Amino acid sequence: MEQSITLNLPYDLTDAEWSKVGDVYREMGDWIEGQDLPCWFGPLDSARFIAASVEPSGLQIAGNMNPELFRGWVTKLCAKLTAALGREVYDAEV
Repeated sequence: MEQSITLNLPYDLTDAEWSKVGDVYREMGDWIEGQDLPCWFGPLDSARFIAASVEPSGLQIAGNMNPELFRGWVTKLCAKLTAALGREVYDAEV
C-alpha cells in the first residue's frame, strides 16, 4: 500500500546538517546503498520500499508498505533526526 509523509526539514539545510541526515539514514535498518534516492527495504521498483526525496515543501518520505509499519518507521526516523539535528522533526502538515 502506498504511503507518504512530508517532514518539516527544509531543502536548504547546511552541508553539516545534511551530513547528519545522511548518518541517520544509514543508521536506519534495511538501508539500501547505491540508489538514486535514499532507500530502505528495497529499490523503488520493489514490492516493499521506503524512499526519501528533498522537495521545496520539505523532506518527503514515501513508500509501498503496510501503513502501521510505515508510521512506526517514520516515527523512529523523526526521533533520530530530532536527536541528530537538535530540532524537532515532524509531519509538516500537522
